[in-house]
Amino acid sequence: MKILLALIYITSFLALSLANKAPKIKKNPKNIVAIADFPFGGNTNVRGNVVFTAKQGSFVNVHVDMTGLPADGGPFYYHIHEISVPGDGNCEAVGLHFNPYKASPKCSEQKHDGYCQVGDLSGKHGVINATCFEISYEEPYLSLNKKSKSYIIGKSLVFHYANMTKIACADIALADDIRLQSLIEEYTQSSDYQPLQELKEPVEDGYKFDELEALAAEVYEADPELVSNGSHHGLSHRRKSATLFTGDLLNTTSNYTNISQNQYGPGCEEVPNGGSMLYIPLFLGLFSWLFI
Repeated sequence: MKILLALIYITSFLALSLANKAPKIKKNPKNIVAIADFPFGGNTNVRGNVVFTAKQGSFVNVHVDMTGLPADGGPFYYHIHEISVPGDGNCEAVGLHFNPYKASPKCSEQKHDGYCQVGDLSGKHGVINATCFEISYEEPYLSLNKKSKSYIIGKSLVFHYANMTKIACADIALADDIRLQSLIEEYTQSSDYQPLQELKEPVEDGYKFDELEALAAEVYEADPELVSNGSHHGLSHRRKSATLFTGDLLNTTSNYTNISQNQYGPGCEEVPNGGSMLYIPLFLGLFSWLFI
């Protein structure tokens, strides 16, 4: 009886300690490519795609390449939502953010990204301050394994204004052979070598993905240690990534580019946020006073 009570206590403690926390997905299928193609629902001026791959069999790689975002209303956010887009393209029908572990919506306040909503991509990797945008990053909390709670295929990807109004949405779907070949051609023509290399990575003959083995390999990241001021180590990576898309750093970083390969619609321009727009009339008024 005492042993049973001890097991119940340990199980309850572990469940409580892992509440609201997503595991890292260490194993993903190499032979699956998922893609959200725009335009679909919402603003049809928003074009491009978001591609999810795991050709090394480990963490998911994400490549975002978008253009035609609005010239105002930023910074823009983007998330995976829990429901696919209906046939009529209604972005209001895609449900809430994909959040299988019931995490807080305030990603920037969390100990690390495991405590963020699984689908909060801009919360973990930075918002968008331009009308066109391209970035590649590794996202360890997404899964292409349909047995995983973090499985993203069949969900949707949504871009939002700063006030969280939806701009555009599209399904995250499996890329068939025809779409995969056309995507390779797009990357080849645009000299987009990093995602091209990822897509062309060969899968060995006879490769089989073990869904249950991969599920067992999901692991929870240790929490960072508290420092003397009560904050946590490990938060700077998110703040740093967010700054890469603002101000003077918009087009100067060597790791990220805001020049999209999807050259449709308007040119790539920095989008002022609501706060900076408030100062424009005041500045113009002071400037004109010099000539009175």
